[in-house]
Amino acid sequence: MSLRLTRIAATGFRSLRDVVPRPRGLTVLVDPQGTATRDLVAFFTLLRNLAHGELQQSQVLDAVDGPVTLALGVHDDTYTVELRRFPHGRWRVVREELDLYAGLSLPFVEPGSDAPRDEAFLSTFPPGPTVRLGDDEAAWLGEIADHASRGMNAFLRGFRVQPAEGFDADVPFLFLEERDLDLPANAVWDRVQSARAASSRVPVLLCTPSVALADAFDVEDVLRLG
Repeated sequence: MSLRLTRIAATGFRSLRDVVPRPRGLTVLVDPQGTATRDLVAFFTLLRNLAHGELQQSQVLDAVDGPVTLALGVHDDTYTVELRRFPHGRWRVVREELDLYAGLSLPFVEPGSDAPRDEAFLSTFPPGPTVRLGDDEAAWLGEIADHASRGMNAFLRGFRVQPAEGFDADVPFLFLEERDLDLPANAVWDRVQSARAASSRVPVLLCTPSVALADAFDVEDVLRLG
């Protein structure tokens, strides 16, 4: 599997705090009240807005006062962004950085110097090939940074919620939602097998209120809330 989720964290954003995805690429989130599922959808939707350069069009923050800090780890590369509400209700980016597992830290927006920005700097790295910058060490580091930034942007742009009973796995990350509490045995079997198969290719986060469905997965893949 080429990618995996390593961290989901937020402060000041609804009820969401830290969620540590399971290491094997499949995380089954048991969410009886549905609150965590809604907040995770909002979390990834907001990050997708930022990756597209659409913070000012986003409605995710309408009921939030702020400030808001979001952090997402993908394959141990961690993207962090802090947003604040300014006069007249305008949200702006006051801190933004990408810390790479390779040891590089990319401060896109630094408090007091580049900040605030109307849109995330990550949006300036659309998905696509990295341009060859040269042969020296500085160029090599620049290519690593550019490649990682484009990869994170592509990961976020690809987010969408899909039903667990039938989904398109041709995405960088599968967010599956199973809303039924009482599933027949054959449906439980189908959900488990399809989610496991997909997780061999892409990270899978399956949210469900059903304890019975969660119990059909390996215990190390299950994260229980509430």
